[in-house]
Amino acid sequence: MKGFLKRFVGSLKSGAANSSSDDMSWFCPPGDLHDAAAWDRYWMNQIAHGLRPEIFDMFCDIQTMVAALQANGLHRVLYVGCGISLEPLALSVAGFDVTALDLSPAALEISARAYPDAPRRPTCVVGDLTDASICPGPFDAIVERRTLQLFPETERPAAMAAVANRMGPRGIFFSHSHDGRWKPPAPRRHFTRSWFEDHQWPIWDQTTPVTGRVAWLFLSTG
Repeated sequence: MKGFLKRFVGSLKSGAANSSSDDMSWFCPPGDLHDAAAWDRYWMNQIAHGLRPEIFDMFCDIQTMVAALQANGLHRVLYVGCGISLEPLALSVAGFDVTALDLSPAALEISARAYPDAPRRPTCVVGDLTDASICPGPFDAIVERRTLQLFPETERPAAMAAVANRMGPRGIFFSHSHDGRWKPPAPRRHFTRSWFEDHQWPIWDQTTPVTGRVAWLFLSTG
């Protein structure tokens, strides 16, 4: 895999250098969310164009998440659709038992090469998050950032259920939506909030003890 990554990135850089214009299509996630090869190409393109995990982790507040999990005695964490994010690694170093699930082998390989001297690392699993047989849990916490919102509205409820069903009877489901097209005075939209409300998940205020299943919602714009 490492040899493949080196050759693939080299070919992409060469192609970018020989192109007089860039239509930015490389920046858009694949239309087929279940196509592993397409996701491999997507992440390799991000790297070839100079984007790094820090760009995708710009909204991460690891200290707040660590404090919330520790305060509620939550240890087993499932991070779905992690891509090249280093947040699963940070949570693992903080002492949590982290499983990172992603469809792209290339993305997991890229993140696995970061900080080789880290004292702890997440368990990386290649698979489709909609396949409930993969990483069935139960987990104490689930983290997803800007992943479930990519599913078409017709598919999103099933994807949400597949992920949520991996949680035990008590835990936090952290869901980050990014409303990139938001402009005032329109209301900002959190793309998974309605699912949680329809299924009677309490929206966690980050102050009350977690006694059952709760949704911790984060929204970014821009």
